[in-house]
Amino acid sequence: MDTIWVKSKWSQDALDHKRVEFRIPARGGIIHGFGELWVRQNTDGLLAIDAVTDVQGRNWAERIQSRYHLPQAAVDRITKHPDTKVADFLLK
Repeated sequence: MDTIWVKSKWSQDALDHKRVEFRIPARGGIIHGFGELWVRQNTDGLLAIDAVTDVQGRNWAERIQSRYHLPQAAVDRITKHPDTKVADFLLK
């Protein structure tokens, strides 16, 4: 998959490795979860932002990581979470 480069009102430092609660459309419905934002920046100042989840697998040794590459429409909906005990950011 090609990298999705987007503009954001948030800087890389403000978002990178911050907790996020998200609701995003996917094939078959809506995905709701909690994870972390992973952010890269290119030389043009554009960002590539992923919402990353890490959950327990079938046994103690297995972890399952999912990465959701956020398009511009999703990035535009990132806001501060109203309850910072839950997450730093909200995407819905």
